[in-house]
Amino acid sequence: MNISTEYPSNNISENESDLDKYALLKEINDAAALRFLPVIVFLFVLMVCGIFGNILVVIVYIRKRTKLSPDFFILNLAFLDLLTCVIGIPVEIADLRYPYMFYAPAACKLLRTIESLSGMGSALTLVAISIDRYKRICRLGQHFNNSTVKKLCVGSVVMGVVIGWPAAVVFGKKTVDVGIPGVYGEDCSTADEMRKTIYPLLYYSAIMLCFVISVFFVIFVYVRISIFIRKGISLKRQRSSEPMSTYSMNVHYIADENTSGSCPSQAHPMLETTPQHRRRQMNSTRVTRTTTIFVAVTVAFILSYLPFLIIMIIRNIKKDIEVNMSHETEVVYKFFSKSYFVNNAINPLIYSFLNRRFRTDVKTLLRCNRQS
Repeated sequence: MNISTEYPSNNISENESDLDKYALLKEINDAAALRFLPVIVFLFVLMVCGIFGNILVVIVYIRKRTKLSPDFFILNLAFLDLLTCVIGIPVEIADLRYPYMFYAPAACKLLRTIESLSGMGSALTLVAISIDRYKRICRLGQHFNNSTVKKLCVGSVVMGVVIGWPAAVVFGKKTVDVGIPGVYGEDCSTADEMRKTIYPLLYYSAIMLCFVISVFFVIFVYVRISIFIRKGISLKRQRSSEPMSTYSMNVHYIADENTSGSCPSQAHPMLETTPQHRRRQMNSTRVTRTTTIFVAVTVAFILSYLPFLIIMIIRNIKKDIEVNMSHETEVVYKFFSKSYFVNNAINPLIYSFLNRRFRTDVKTLLRCNRQS
């Protein structure tokens, strides 16, 4: 009888102990979430701006009757960014709100996979864009036709999946020691079963290698384009300083942005004074302006990913980097480790500043919606 009455009391004390542990963990979790509030607000602003901006980009470019190769590239980037803003950033905010109580390993795996897919898909799209720009400007009007561009966009997403799917294996539930005996939290990070294996290092190395190769390739291509344009300007100045005879003429080869073929026959020799030449000059200005936009998008991509990659390298070299961090350093660390989300929200702003046609189309779209 005495023995039977002891069991309930033991169960009660165990339940009370579990409740105490949960209360302690919740208190520690809420304190950490409060520290991370600036990062949460930062991500929330990026999410709202990214969703609104990328939806506008998608609507504006889908509604265009005649789509050119740059339009398909921009749409591909917008869809990838929108995917991250709709799914990736909200889950990341939830992870920051529950840094020690993130009991959703499936959502964690989805988050990291989408991040990898979006990042690698965008990087490969920018590589394809740089090649297209090079062909247009430096190869006498050669460029990808629309069919090829569509295949490149699909291919960039597929390659993003191929490179990014290991994230679903590497990431998951990470058990966190909060410094209180018997109290452990759960975080969305490298999964417990993966922490002492070589797979996280292989994954980060593969991502870093792809990023570095993509960045250096794109930089190399745009440097070549810059050199080509400078040589053209220098040659034009030399010719303009020479006396012109009645029979002398300048020959220009300009890639036509308004064509979707890949044939170099789009480049035509034009006399300096003909109306056709003036039209070619206008088109040359459009090509240069489009290239400037894509260069700005590429620079934004590189700068947004750089702090994150630096943090990832340091974290893999020094495994216990987060153990003895002060609260202030931890917040800065979180900002740096989430820097790549800037890339998903900034492209619509770049288009707004550098693309007059996009601004006009957005104003028209908003005006029509207001009237209806």
